Amino acid sequence: MFAHWGTFTKNDTLGDCLGVAQSALQRQGFQVWDLAGDGDYQVIGGNSAVIANIVCVPQSGNIWITVSAYSTDSALAERTRNDVRTYIVNSVRID
Repeated sequence: MFAHWGTFTKNDTLGDCLGVAQSALQRQGFQVWDLAGDGDYQVIGGNSAVIANIVCVPQSGNIWITVSAYSTDSALAERTRNDVRTYIVNSVRID
């Protein structure tokens, strides 16, 4: 099993962060097992080859985010982590 993860911060709300995280997983075609609106701080999804976990933690002035991906294929875990992270980083809130 291989794990790839990374952390960053984003000026966002918890709800928006989790919603974008769920969208990032759905965009990959993943089944989402732990949904954005269920009252916790994470979204989990994947398929038979890879699992991704996004955790959004409110801090003073921003959200701390970790994106992790796990697979028996290291390249797949890395690519999944990178693709999900990029989607979240590039998302723009439209009021």
